[in-house]
Amino acid sequence: MSNLETQITAALDGISARQREISDRLLQVEQRGTAQHGETTTKADSLGAQFVKSFEQNKDLFEKTRSVRLEVKAAGDAITTSSGRTIISGGVGAPGGTLLGLQNALITRPAPGTSAVEYSRYTGIQGAAAVQSAEGAAKAAVRPDHTLITQTAMTIAGYAKMSRQALSDSSELKRAVDITLSRSVANALDVALTTGGTGFAGGYAGLATAYTSLVYTPLVDAISESVAIMQTAGFSPDVVAVSPADWLAVVVAKGTANDHYLSGNYLGALPAEMRGLRVVLSPTVATGKALLIDSAHADLLVIDGFTVEVAYSGDDFTNNLVTVLGETRVIPTFRTTGAMRLITPKA
Repeated sequence: MSNLETQITAALDGISARQREISDRLLQVEQRGTAQHGETTTKADSLGAQFVKSFEQNKDLFEKTRSVRLEVKAAGDAITTSSGRTIISGGVGAPGGTLLGLQNALITRPAPGTSAVEYSRYTGIQGAAAVQSAEGAAKAAVRPDHTLITQTAMTIAGYAKMSRQALSDSSELKRAVDITLSRSVANALDVALTTGGTGFAGGYAGLATAYTSLVYTPLVDAISESVAIMQTAGFSPDVVAVSPADWLAVVVAKGTANDHYLSGNYLGALPAEMRGLRVVLSPTVATGKALLIDSAHADLLVIDGFTVEVAYSGDDFTNNLVTVLGETRVIPTFRTTGAMRLITPKA
């Protein structure tokens, strides 16, 4: 009996010692876990070893793409009082999106994967319909004339350089660059559409029929006169493009018999229409003139909508820079001569 008690006691003592040993080991593990990351141990992998290990895991990707980005997380800084600071972004200033530009007067249609468009432009008519002189007599011949037009796509683009820190630290700064690029591209597109660009010589202002009023000196009245002339020719003008300065002169014009604004209420919203025509503001339309448009005969094929891409270019990688590129690709069409008129009031 005494031998059994002795054996049980010895066994319990062994279990108790084993538990104390396990407890000591757990305590050591916990203490190592709370040690500062800056301490170096013989078992910890160095930064180079971590890189090599990460590269070996992604080696097959590098062989396929010849480019791979590896991020090795280094030890964090020790916690100090400065780590508790809070920085609030005060915002970044940038001009907003714009509704300016002749592109807003045109019907836009998606045309992905297109490099050029071939179409026939109506240029005139030969002959005219007439009353048949007698039963069985020859009828009047009518033949429209067309010119085959091949219009290639135009790419409008711009870029900006940013540091990688600015790109990652401030989303507002990146947004400001995006907005600035979109505005710059929109302005360049307005110039290309109005006065012409590579592959679109003269632009819509050059394709439009020039007309100088012989009767009306106010621009608004000259536009209305041209509406009647275009309607007589079989068109239905629905949009007019003017410069912001000319539109300002129109909306602030006052009567001579009184000081009332001709455009309406003094504190009312600025009008977006003029005598039934939708008004589009284009800084590229010559001051003192207006571009009257029947939008059914001209459209803008959008090959690639406005996109913003971020990538490395040249020595950007070694200089810690990125290139932010904004671009769009379009094809303008003009199907019928006479569908636009560039109007000048009487001198």
